[in-house]
Amino acid sequence: MRLSVGTTTSDQDETEQFGEWLLKVGDGLIGDNMDGESEICLPGDIVIPSSDQAFDELVHFSYPNILENMSSKDFFKARTILAPTLDIVEEVNNHLMAIIPGGEKLYLSSDSICMDEGNMESQLDLYGPELLNSINCSGLPPHKLILKVGVPVMLLRNID
Repeated sequence: MRLSVGTTTSDQDETEQFGEWLLKVGDGLIGDNMDGESEICLPGDIVIPSSDQAFDELVHFSYPNILENMSSKDFFKARTILAPTLDIVEEVNNHLMAIIPGGEKLYLSSDSICMDEGNMESQLDLYGPELLNSINCSGLPPHKLILKVGVPVMLLRNID
């Protein structure tokens, strides 16, 4: 497992310990298992306090000099930010898009419903465009996709 690039020996030891802990979490060896869900206590030294400044520091730590390195594919291959939820992924993407100069282009999903079966009026009430557009789950792109010219698109994959 590779977690950091170009660190000192003491940082490498700490990174190796973190990597071992992270692999144990992934293997289900850490945490209290309750009905298929686990509760994991995070060590205090890896918790980032919830603030805009801390989030900004995390992004700049993971992607240093992003504007100078945007054209390098290897720059993005060697770095990642693990996020527990898709909401956090969206926050990271929005933050990075705000840093990178250029005009944005908004793409919206298609939100029409196939009407080939009978009695669709009741289903229209249940599954209206507002509900369909609010769905945010793994494997399904968001309703609103904002892109910029020159900004890489990272495809998500499940690390199970």
